[in-house]
Amino acid sequence: MKKKLVLITGSKQTRIILHNQLKELLGDYIFIECFAIDEELPRKIDGDVVLYSSESIYHEMKNRLDVQHAHEIVGNRTIHHKHINELLKIPAHTKVLIVNDDDKETLKLIESLYQVGINHVQFIPFKKQKTYYEGVEIAVSPGEVHLCPPYVKHVIDIGVRLFDMATIFELIKSFGFNQSNHSIIWDRYLRNIIVLQKKLIEAEGKMKELHLHVKSIVNVVEDGILAVDFNRKITLFNKRLESLFQLASSDAIDHEIQSVISNKGLVEFIISSDEKSQYFNINGYEMVIYKSMIEKSNTTVATFKSVNQAVEIEGKAQSELRKNGFSAKYNYQDIIGEHPALLKTIEISRKMAATEYPILIQGETGTGKELFAQAIHNHSTRKNGPFLAVNCSAMTDTLLESELFGYEEASFTGAQKGGKKGLFESADKGTIFLDEIGVRPYGHIENLLRQEMGVCA
Repeated sequence: MKKKLVLITGSKQTRIILHNQLKELLGDYIFIECFAIDEELPRKIDGDVVLYSSESIYHEMKNRLDVQHAHEIVGNRTIHHKHINELLKIPAHTKVLIVNDDDKETLKLIESLYQVGINHVQFIPFKKQKTYYEGVEIAVSPGEVHLCPPYVKHVIDIGVRLFDMATIFELIKSFGFNQSNHSIIWDRYLRNIIVLQKKLIEAEGKMKELHLHVKSIVNVVEDGILAVDFNRKITLFNKRLESLFQLASSDAIDHEIQSVISNKGLVEFIISSDEKSQYFNINGYEMVIYKSMIEKSNTTVATFKSVNQAVEIEGKAQSELRKNGFSAKYNYQDIIGEHPALLKTIEISRKMAATEYPILIQGETGTGKELFAQAIHNHSTRKNGPFLAVNCSAMTDTLLESELFGYEEASFTGAQKGGKKGLFESADKGTIFLDEIGVRPYGHIENLLRQEMGVCA
């Protein structure tokens, strides 16, 4: 006669999933009877072994059930292998809320996730009394998704967790199976473990391939590329930077940026400055550094570009604009409004448009300075000439000077053959609009502008 196992779970769904697991492994050798707390429970449990799906279920049933002389086991649970891939796809360093209906089981779930290799994210345990978790956009729950905070954007339901190997081993011991039965049961269980391991190996292989692919790309570009994570540790340091700083990437990656780069101004710019670009002299090289942020992983990426490259790129961009005619498309009829101050400004600007004097337009961001500049151009005697708009705040002194005034052949390394004419020359018989010229001081460029325009710009 077969011995009997009684399974006690919290919910019907858990009962069905765990019963199927036990039946697949042990169904040939024992009789399995299952009950759930949210269904009808017998007062007396008749079986050789009673298996509780969790410690909380055991404590809840301890004084409610008469288990007679059965051997009692509290099962340990682990994540189902079919959900591993979805969890591995979560971006590294992401804050992930682990949501369950029991605090102890929540911590056990986090432990099991780490044990199966899901260790690239930061797990945060859910607590029923806490309503808000800062920086959390992803939640993971074993079938308790209704408990997830409503503001969480993405919820991954990993379903009912299965009994782990230790629990199956304890059941085998409790029922005293012979060696032949023992081997067959282990083979059945190991099949699932092998599937899980294959998925982990495949995922790890793909991540390594992606890492090597990205590394090979950033190492062939001419720009230096530096990435710093939220802990101020360097996560990317390509070959161009190795040459620039005379430092191997292995001595930079995973180290705090301030311990790698001695230039305090550069470090301050990368980790805390609000500016998007800035000029630096690094070991004798003039560099323009552009900075951007990857919000999802809280990573700062800095691109190191030589001034010569920046000049060349800007030159190509300006050349492309020249092909498109540098036209001003707005006129005074495009300036809509009835406020006396606006009407007076339009009247003054119309009068100024008829002159050949430089015009200073002042106003807060978004008040329409370029709109007025284009209208003035189209109302002036220069309307048939080009209209060039230059964002001065996005350029260093060196770059702005070479763009505005041009340069002679071989005036610096990498200079264009035959030299290059500046934007002032390109705007001849037209209008040049120097946007954001008052945002920051430009030193000697101010003097050059005075000479070119006859006023303080």
